[in-house]
Amino acid sequence: MRTLKKIVFTGLLALMACATRTAQAQELYKNENAPTHERIMDLLSRLTVEEKISLLRATSPGISRLDIPKYYHGNEALHGVVRPGRFTVFPQAIGLAATWNPVLQEQVATVISDEARARWNELDQGREQKSQFSDLLTFWSPTVNMARDPRWGRTPETYGEDPYLSGIMGTAFVKGLQGNDSRYLKIVSTPKHFAANNEEHNRFVCNPQISEKQLREYYLPAFEACVKDGKSASIMSAYNALNDVPCTLNAWLLTKVLRNDWGFKGYVVSDCGGPSLLVNAHKYVKTKEAAATLSIKAGLDLECGDDVYDEPLLSAYRQYMVTDADIDSAAYRVLRARMQLGLFDSGEKNPYTKISPAVIGSKEHQEVALNAARECIVLLKNQKKMLPLNAKKIKSIAVVGINAGSSEFGDYSGLPVIAPVSVLQGIKDRVGEDVKVVYAPWKSAVDGMELIQGASFPEGLQAEYFDNTKLQGTPKVRKEEWINFEPGNQAPDPFLPKSPLSVRWTGKLRPTVTGQYTLSFTSDDGCRLSIDGKMLIDAWPGHAVRTDTAAIYLEAGKDYQLKAEYYDNRDYAIAKLQWRVPQVGKVTRLDLYGEAGKAVRECETVVAVLGINKSIEREGQDRYDIQLPADQREFLQEIYKVNPNIVVVLVAGSSLAVNWMDEHVPAIVNAWYPGESGGKAVAEVLFGDYNPGGRLPLTYYRSLDELPPFDDYDITKGRTYKYFKGDVLYPFGYGLSYTSFKYSNLQVADGEEEVSVSFQLKNTGRYAGDEVAQVYVKLPEREEVMPVKELKGFERVSLKSGESKKVTIKLRKDLLRYWDEAKGKFIYPSGNYNIMVGASSADIRLQKAVSVLQKTKVVCVGASITAGATTANPATDAYPAQLGRMLGDDYKVINYGVSSCTMLRHGDFPYWKTKEYQKALASNPDVVFIDLGGNDSKGVNRPYMREFDKDCRDMIDAFAQLPSKPRIILLTPIVSFVKDSNGIYDEVIVKDVTPATISAAQKKNVEVINMHPVLDKHPELMKDGIHPDAEGSGMMAKAMYDYLISHPEK
Repeated sequence: MRTLKKIVFTGLLALMACATRTAQAQELYKNENAPTHERIMDLLSRLTVEEKISLLRATSPGISRLDIPKYYHGNEALHGVVRPGRFTVFPQAIGLAATWNPVLQEQVATVISDEARARWNELDQGREQKSQFSDLLTFWSPTVNMARDPRWGRTPETYGEDPYLSGIMGTAFVKGLQGNDSRYLKIVSTPKHFAANNEEHNRFVCNPQISEKQLREYYLPAFEACVKDGKSASIMSAYNALNDVPCTLNAWLLTKVLRNDWGFKGYVVSDCGGPSLLVNAHKYVKTKEAAATLSIKAGLDLECGDDVYDEPLLSAYRQYMVTDADIDSAAYRVLRARMQLGLFDSGEKNPYTKISPAVIGSKEHQEVALNAARECIVLLKNQKKMLPLNAKKIKSIAVVGINAGSSEFGDYSGLPVIAPVSVLQGIKDRVGEDVKVVYAPWKSAVDGMELIQGASFPEGLQAEYFDNTKLQGTPKVRKEEWINFEPGNQAPDPFLPKSPLSVRWTGKLRPTVTGQYTLSFTSDDGCRLSIDGKMLIDAWPGHAVRTDTAAIYLEAGKDYQLKAEYYDNRDYAIAKLQWRVPQVGKVTRLDLYGEAGKAVRECETVVAVLGINKSIEREGQDRYDIQLPADQREFLQEIYKVNPNIVVVLVAGSSLAVNWMDEHVPAIVNAWYPGESGGKAVAEVLFGDYNPGGRLPLTYYRSLDELPPFDDYDITKGRTYKYFKGDVLYPFGYGLSYTSFKYSNLQVADGEEEVSVSFQLKNTGRYAGDEVAQVYVKLPEREEVMPVKELKGFERVSLKSGESKKVTIKLRKDLLRYWDEAKGKFIYPSGNYNIMVGASSADIRLQKAVSVLQKTKVVCVGASITAGATTANPATDAYPAQLGRMLGDDYKVINYGVSSCTMLRHGDFPYWKTKEYQKALASNPDVVFIDLGGNDSKGVNRPYMREFDKDCRDMIDAFAQLPSKPRIILLTPIVSFVKDSNGIYDEVIVKDVTPATISAAQKKNVEVINMHPVLDKHPELMKDGIHPDAEGSGMMAKAMYDYLISHPEK
């Protein structure tokens, strides 16, 4: 009995162990050695629909029964990790673009991703992560929207106005973030905002109307580069609509272009709250269920937020509006990224789990930030070689201006590990005790403003209150003594309409003192101020609370007609009109700026650090003006009167119309928002320790009057260097150096895939330095409005004094095309291409007109016949090879055929599973020949033949969706005359398979060449009764050649 019990107990243990092993084996998603696709499919099979939906939110809860921890998607890393904690802070993105150095850009992004992974590891692989939008593995960066207009508040986050430069820099950033491991992603990079996201004041509901041509040529290429060249694992959709369809649910963008045309394999995340805006802002749909349905079907996989991809999505599913397939597709993409990050693995094989927290803010990383700050600096003016300054000769320097003593990082910035270096500190550290440095803290003439009231408005003001933001309709009217509107901090006033509202104040303004006044208008949302019909302040686009100023000379006792307008869209409201009255006596305008006057009077040289900051340009706030603020303009003019030996350092994230400055000040340096070590880099440039080599990634215009309306997205109307034909202040690609460069000996060589542009570049000056050699192309003339020129290549070259180097820049031929609206694809124009090489878009040193030969790319796909399986030498005898010889140099014929035996041997059967087929798709051909095949002459594989025929139809669909829109030509079976004794094979091919395929093909405008007449009468050319020999393949090639020549593309 005891023995029996032991046997039973041992058996139970064995069964339990077996059950445990079986359960573990079944949990395939936990098996690190299994293929990712199989792991995801296994996990999806275990999830309930509610659990799947929970994965589609930025803040995804854990699923304890499957050991899936919570996960917070999203953080920012435009120029350094934003949170949590402190990290290395690099120059803002626009500054990184000004380096024109994609190698450095990838290095910067690599540092950022190393620090993110290091902090993730420090937080116990994210287990100690506490707050939303503080994720360290998925970043909503970079921003690759086009800076088409300098008023756009998010220009500093971009890489400028050119799609090629933005694509190159964006791709480098994506690669640096995501790493180069063959299995794991270091970080998920999310280029944003897809697409045509270019204004802040109306960003939730704007609806630009843009032709597909301009989208394909200007607004989309940077995204395309990040997807196709950078392999970005995610994309963020935009708030705005595009051609009447919100981007959040725009199937043309998210599926047709992104997935079908570009082959994007990652997931799409909404901009935060985007799906909700479909209901309450765009009013595109009436319910959140409808928003969820249209968004997920269009290709939106993840919601930033939890308002729509939660109960509304589940409700839509329960109402059969959304299918299991819709939810599974989105969950699959999101889970794939999380698996590629290693979140379902132990971490032993993941190299990124080993990155130590010690790298965060390390000396090596600080040096990369310093080098980026150096390379981004652009020298705009250097009259009479005022720079570099000689510290051995200068006795004293006044450092003044709003940005002198602080470090401006721009929007979406983290906090540095080290103490940031201001320009003031950088200069002090550089000159030490040898030069006296006098600093005057910034004091604006706006300080000490007082409300305009009393006798200054002798008849009071007529105030008209409208119940909308457009000053329309019949207003409520009353008299008021001043403009001091702040209802949230004042006694309740039943007269006032509720927000949204707008107000217009009009009346006589009578000054009591003659002189220069400074007027200030503090407002939120929008305001305008004019005197005697002259607009002094025009800040009508929506903005957060800020103060705008204007200077004007007014005479005592004279009446001026004043008009002030304001609107409040929602929430907090404020509108206050103030002024600074001229001082009577010996006080000058300069005295209003604190100690600066004294400092500039007593010093030999002045460094004025001016510019703007994120209170003026940032997410949610556009600029209404492209000049420096009025108080800074006045300040510069006043100190110039006292001491003209001025170097201006501009700190800003977009272009500025500094016309007076350019006409008067001897030297101007643009530092952008230069990061944690910006002050040190600026000092090195000022004193000649580093020769500036940055170049402008956007155009500096002289006035807004030269630009189209802000909300006009048609770039052909004079936007960017491509279409603007006026006199700019500083052109795209511009930047000076302390040395000089000579270009010579231009040579252009035409290759199959690239045009090679070579020239000699020599440093002819005294200093070592960097030159950014730029290659522009003007395509052959067409009837439509064409770009003046387009950047197609560049290289930053370092040369010692007197050094010469041959520079070769290769232009991708696929970038030398234009979008043909009628054909719906990119084509190569015929005629001469003007190749221009220079130092900027306006400084062309060499040029040559060439005829670029673009070969028509023909690919042949199929099995043994295409591969030439039974010819003596397939490389020369297969029909694709013979066709190529017949067509000549104007064509490039590529054979992607694979014999059935090879497919079976490699386990790639049928053809669509082969690498050759994938290569054929990736080649973006102009013409595709699909061989329908016809082996299995004995009819023993009839199901295979039907399956092959179905695969053929799938291939037709796949090629038809390619961006190149190729001609697709079917070759009908050439062996249908081969029969066994019962004629079975002939019945299958001719009656079952081929007619169905041909019929389906013809409905899609696919062409067909019937090969029966070619070889049916020559069975002796069929080497094994199935496949043609070399002569038979030649007859096929001749039939294909004759067809192409006699049937040109329609």
